[in-house]
Amino acid sequence: MTFKRIYLFLLLFLSSLLFISCEKWLIDTSTPLSSASSAARLLLYMHSTSLAPPNIAFTISEIKLQAEDNRWINLIDGPIDIMSTGLIDRQILLKEAAVEPGQYKGLKLIISIASVMGRDGHVSLALPQPGGEVVIKSNIRLQRKEISAVSLVWDTEKSIEKGHIFQPSIEIETQIPSARELLLFISNSASNYISIIDRSLERVIGAVTVGDRPMGMALNAAQDRLYVVNSASRNISVVDVTRFSVLDTIYLTAGILPVDIVIIPDDNNLIEGKLYIANRISNDVTVVSTVAKHTLKSIAVGISPSAIAADPVRKEVYVTNERSNNLSIINAIDDTLVANITVDNRPTGIFVGKDNVGKDKIYVFNEGSNRISIISPSLRKVVATISVEGPPKRGMQGFSKRLFVANTAANTLTFFNSQDVVTRTIPVGIMPTGLVGDEKRNRLYVTNYGDNTVSLLDPIGERVLKELFVGKSPYGALLLER
Repeated sequence: MTFKRIYLFLLLFLSSLLFISCEKWLIDTSTPLSSASSAARLLLYMHSTSLAPPNIAFTISEIKLQAEDNRWINLIDGPIDIMSTGLIDRQILLKEAAVEPGQYKGLKLIISIASVMGRDGHVSLALPQPGGEVVIKSNIRLQRKEISAVSLVWDTEKSIEKGHIFQPSIEIETQIPSARELLLFISNSASNYISIIDRSLERVIGAVTVGDRPMGMALNAAQDRLYVVNSASRNISVVDVTRFSVLDTIYLTAGILPVDIVIIPDDNNLIEGKLYIANRISNDVTVVSTVAKHTLKSIAVGISPSAIAADPVRKEVYVTNERSNNLSIINAIDDTLVANITVDNRPTGIFVGKDNVGKDKIYVFNEGSNRISIISPSLRKVVATISVEGPPKRGMQGFSKRLFVANTAANTLTFFNSQDVVTRTIPVGIMPTGLVGDEKRNRLYVTNYGDNTVSLLDPIGERVLKELFVGKSPYGALLLER
C-alpha cells in the first residue's frame, strides 16, 4: 500500500469517527441488512379496515412463509402483540426479513392468545383450530437483492364467530399499481432502502434497495428519475420511480460524507442536468453530470455543510454551513461560489420560498439559536429573523405561504400563518427530521428519525391524523409531482 493510499484510508476513517461523534442522532447503531446480500428482503405490514373496531387483542407467536415445495420457513420466533385499537390510523411493520429468493404460496400465523373487551374487562377467546393457525393463501414472488412490501389487511368486524371464537379475517392486500403522481418517497438511512407510500391509500406499498445510509434525495420528474445520495457508500442511486427499481449507480470520486443533494435541470428539463451534493466532512459541494455520470467540479463552501437547496429559475444553489454559521450561494451556470451570508448559530436546514408579494426568500433554520433567518437572494443579506420556542432543524413553506418547522430536539412541529407568526406547536414523533407537503390532499408528511415513523398531518387543522411505520431512521421525504 502506497503512502497516498494509507493517508486516504486514515482520512476517511478519522472523518467517519468525527461524524459519529458530532452527529450521533444521524447514526443508527443497529446493523441493517446488507444491500449487497443475494437474499430477497421482505417487509411485512398490517393495517385494519375499520375506523371503529371492536376492542380485540391477540398475540402472534410465529409467522411462517410457505415455499413452492410446501416447506414452511420461519419469519419470526417470538411474540408480536396486536391490538385492534392500535391499528386505527396506523400501518404497523410486523417484520423485516431476509429470505431465499423465489415463489411463495402464502403465510401462516400462529395465534397463542386472544381476547376481546367485554363488560367485565378482557374476555379470552377460543383460538383458531388447529393449533391457533391462520393460513393466508397468496402468490408472493421475492426476487434476489430486491425488497418487497406485503401488507396484511385485518377485517376486525368479521374476526369473532359465535361470540367467543377468534377466527381472524386476514388477507394479503392485492396491490394495484399506483398512479405516479400519488407517490411519496422516504429515505431510511439505517435500513438502506427507500419506502414508497401511496398518498391516496396512505399506506406503504413498496420499497427499493439503494446504497448504504441513504439520506438526501432529488427528483427529475420529467424523466421519472429519483437520485438518492448514500452517505456511507459515497454514491448516488438512480431510481426509476415508475418501476421501483435502481437503474444505475453514480460513484462519487470527490467529497467526504455526502449528506444532501439537489438537481438543476437543463433548460428543457428533460435530459441534461447537474446534481449538487453537500459533503459534510470535506466542506465542499460536488457537481455531477446526470448524463455523463461523473464529477464535474468541487466547490469549497463553509464548514460542515448540512443542507442544500436550489432555485432552478435563478440557477442558484444554496448551502447551509453548520459550523461556520453561514449560507453559501453557488451560481449554477458556471458553478462558482458567489456569496457567503452570515446567519445565526448552527444552520441545519433550508427552504426556498416566497413572500406575500411573490418575491423569493430563503428560510434558514438555525438549530443553535432558536431562530430562523430570512434571506433575500437578490439583496444577498438577511432581511428578517423569527424566534421560535424549540431548536428549529428543518422546515418548509406551503399551503398559502405558511411556514412549518420541525424541532428535532423537542419532538415537535411548529405551525405558522402566512405572516410568519406562530399559531401552534404540537408533538409528532421522535426526532422529526424531514417534511414535505401535499397541497392537493391537504397533507403534511414528517419523517421521525428516532421512532421509524412518518406522521401524516392536517396542516389546516394543525393536528396529526395518522402514523406509518417505515424503515430505520427515516431521513428525507420527497413527493413525485410534475
